[in-house]
Amino acid sequence: MNAARDLRELFSYRELIAVLALREIRSRYKYTFLGAGWALALPVGLMLVFTLVFSHVAPLDTGAVPYPVFAYIGLLPWQLHAGILTGSARSLTDNRNLVTKVYFAREVMPLSRVLSALFDFAIASTVLAALMAWYRIVPGPGAWLVPVVLLVQLAFGVGLGLVVSAANLLYRDVQYVLQVVIMIWMFGSAVVYPLPETGRLAIISWINPVTPILNAYRGLLLGGQTGFSPQFYVAAAVSATLLVGGWLLFRRLERRFGELA
Repeated sequence: MNAARDLRELFSYRELIAVLALREIRSRYKYTFLGAGWALALPVGLMLVFTLVFSHVAPLDTGAVPYPVFAYIGLLPWQLHAGILTGSARSLTDNRNLVTKVYFAREVMPLSRVLSALFDFAIASTVLAALMAWYRIVPGPGAWLVPVVLLVQLAFGVGLGLVVSAANLLYRDVQYVLQVVIMIWMFGSAVVYPLPETGRLAIISWINPVTPILNAYRGLLLGGQTGFSPQFYVAAAVSATLLVGGWLLFRRLERRFGELA
């Protein structure tokens, strides 16, 4: 009953989440020449660098899929994942005045950062559409399942974001450690190169939920995949568990936020 009441209370703050997300977006791009165009800079820049390396210096076999498209379709959701985690980690500490002086559901803070990361994701998705049009790639028959993949990714990101936001109040160096973890995590996932499906490295697809999520995006949009792999279902179960567990942990620590902020 308490959980249901807390969820209803959180839903009542949906407008505040949107307002805080809009404030974050405006402050991020205020006084910049390109404005929201900077949401394209990092994924496009990384795509160009990795295309140079893995198409000319150390060529990779990506089958019939042009490498720029292969790389970008991994970088796009990865940047969403990284944006959710880094934004969530700082969400409570950046708004310590609100946390200590005003009562509201504290989940609003990390959730607003999730919404602002989704804004960047939507902007950067236009480049993927342009790349697929340029290379004359028609989305696969399973493309209608892409929203399901996005929901699983968001569940994983939100659950982990709630954990790191609370942890960063306990130990401020969490946000710095997280930057290193994200960099290492990127190269341990199928972001810019395919990971083998057999052999020792194949276990990564089972223990790293990001890998089957990225593979699902590629398989549904670029290949003939019409369903999900067993690894993806494991990732979905982990994401759902992390979402519930992260929220419960966040609520348990919330009573200490005032003194920690």
